[in-house]
Amino acid sequence: MKKRLTNNLSFKILSVLAAIIVWLVIVNVDNPNMTRTFTGIPIELTGTEVLAEKDMTYSTAGTPQATVRVRCPRNLVQRLKASDFKATADITKLYEPTNQVPVTVTCTYAGVQDEQITLLTRSIEVSVESINTRQIDVNVQVTGEPAEGYQVGSVVASPSVVIVKAPQSVLDQIGGAGVSVDVSSMSEETTQHAALQFFNAGGNVLDISGLTTLEVSSSDITVTVEILNVKNVSIAANVKGQDRVAKGGRYIGTTIEPQTVKISGRRSLIADLSQVQLPNDELSVEGASETVVKEFQYSDLILPEGVSLVDSPEEVITVTMQIEKMRTKSISLDLSRITVRNLNEDLRVVNENATVTVSVEGLSSELDPLDVSGITGEVDLDGLGVGTHSVPVNVTVPEGFTVVGSPVIRLQLDGRTTEAEEAAAENETNSAGKTPSDDSGEGLQHSED
Repeated sequence: MKKRLTNNLSFKILSVLAAIIVWLVIVNVDNPNMTRTFTGIPIELTGTEVLAEKDMTYSTAGTPQATVRVRCPRNLVQRLKASDFKATADITKLYEPTNQVPVTVTCTYAGVQDEQITLLTRSIEVSVESINTRQIDVNVQVTGEPAEGYQVGSVVASPSVVIVKAPQSVLDQIGGAGVSVDVSSMSEETTQHAALQFFNAGGNVLDISGLTTLEVSSSDITVTVEILNVKNVSIAANVKGQDRVAKGGRYIGTTIEPQTVKISGRRSLIADLSQVQLPNDELSVEGASETVVKEFQYSDLILPEGVSLVDSPEEVITVTMQIEKMRTKSISLDLSRITVRNLNEDLRVVNENATVTVSVEGLSSELDPLDVSGITGEVDLDGLGVGTHSVPVNVTVPEGFTVVGSPVIRLQLDGRTTEAEEAAAENETNSAGKTPSDDSGEGLQHSED
């Protein structure tokens, strides 16, 4: 048996080697090596916890993906998928001058060796920046109009300031933060909850929903809107020195344009308010000889605390304090309009047609229609006897007029005639064909005190 095995040993060894070679040839011909490229392999960034500890973060342009080329037997390479590869990039190996992080790829499919993998994506660009905080005021935008007769008062956001923690590049994009509340048809104070929004410098809303590195101290904002009552009130002016204008003039009144202004405030503050005052210090006609005009800004109005103007127009408030020139008019007053007082019963006024000229001072517009019908006089003849006397006349004129000077009338007094003397005089007159005059003083207004 042993002899059989050892016979032709060399030939037998050569036969085995030949068989192996033939087998290898057959294998390579039926299952040759093939090359295949795989793309879209997600790259996992590692070492990011180191950045977090330093209050730093990273960003990449889109979702980083790797591409590899694999060369291995055909029966193996045909079964591979992109998901069989795992790509990682250790951010702690960042090369800062170029912001490049090297990529490594391994294959989880059994039979594929690392040396069979050629990495086509050798590195990716990663931007690293610091995470900072910033305080941002919360602005409230009011939309709509409250009910008629009401106005929006104070609008208070709570919190009024939020703290934002985010990458500096994100903070640089934020121009402001705010909420919006609708006050349509409101007639009383209200409280609303509103979601916080961020805006860029141009006022456009920033979409921060995908920023996982952004933290906001509060995104739910409570807004309290005060609703105030609105009403029209008159504008009042307290003019000083009305009775101390220059000689020859008279203060006749003040006009204000506009006459009213619209104010707002809580109902309890403005319910009984009917007017608002202009400053008194600048409203005086003392010593004025002509009309005085003053202009005020709406901001000059004196408003009670808690009351404000609905609008502040650029126009001015014009106050016209009117001074009108005085003039005199001479009016003749006859004895029939003069009441005679304290005339001795034994005397009579002989010149019953006596008149007195009265100088009346007043406004031009009022003097023209004034006539004697509105004027009366009174004389006091107490203690006067027979003769001609210059008697002061106490003249009464309508309101708004004054008498200039001291009018005096000349009256002639004489003794009364007896009945016999009157009859004789009457007969003498009748015999002469004339009508006797009445010397009795009848027709005069007499009064005895």
